[in-house]
Amino acid sequence: MNWISDIISYSMQQVEINHPVDFPLILHKRTNLVYMKRELDSDILRYADLLFQHNFSGINCVITQPTLVSVVNDELDKIGLHTVGKIKLREDIINLSQQFFQVTKAINLRLILKVVANDGCAKFHTDAYALRLLCTYSGRATEWIADEYVNRNKLITGTNEDIIKDFSKVQTMQPFEVAILKGETQQTGTKGIVHRSPAIQQLGEKRLLLRLDY
Repeated sequence: MNWISDIISYSMQQVEINHPVDFPLILHKRTNLVYMKRELDSDILRYADLLFQHNFSGINCVITQPTLVSVVNDELDKIGLHTVGKIKLREDIINLSQQFFQVTKAINLRLILKVVANDGCAKFHTDAYALRLLCTYSGRATEWIADEYVNRNKLITGTNEDIIKDFSKVQTMQPFEVAILKGETQQTGTKGIVHRSPAIQQLGEKRLLLRLDY
């Protein structure tokens, strides 16, 4: 019996936490999402609006613990918009990255900060990665749903209507909420969280999204 068939028989849980010290709960075999709600920061929101207005091209780079601070500083300095919000955003990205390094014990991570103006992955799906940290600073955020409301055998070939048993059970992350999502790989050996990007394109909206991949 391979690792895919091994995971079919048990259910997964999603855990809300109140402090970053509990992020390692994502390492539990039966947990595929850990999330932490946070207060909005008006300075960072204003800075996000500036990035939207100046067509921010984004950051996409590999970081290590020794290079984290210098890389984030250098990349944000390239933008040339110096505000309190920029300082706060930089500190938050560094803090979240350090916390994710502690959880994953990774040698390196991919850091992506980008403005999103399309629907991205509009279909509910799981991803083939071990762990991913997401934080939408501004705009609509990621949608997810517990496994009990999913027809997992429809994930590859089905539509959203085939996949989701009850759309009223779909959860939407909020701005500044931090989540660590588990994917489906031989490394994790578990059911990844079923999720999708929010629909924003027809509304003409934008998102400022931080993503850390392991």
